[in-house]
Amino acid sequence: MNNDIYLLIEHGREFGEAYVLGWFENEATAREAALKLEWDAYRAELKRPSGWFNEKPVPPGEADYKRYWVKPLSKFAYAPVEATAVH
Repeated sequence: MNNDIYLLIEHGREFGEAYVLGWFENEATAREAALKLEWDAYRAELKRPSGWFNEKPVPPGEADYKRYWVKPLSKFAYAPVEATAVH
């Protein structure tokens, strides 16, 4: 049994922050979701007016940089905690 979950992470555009968008129990499904989001972001960027910047964005299949990626994370065993009240 695989004891991992796969986080779908978005690299923020402002200050290099990262956002966890969700998690999957299957790596292939997580990678498919990341690729779909890459293509959606690429298409949205093509529709946006470029202003002074005339270079077209690079398609996700050709780009080294990925805005969305998958990070495996190991699950940990649940351990019950005894509730105690301290006053």
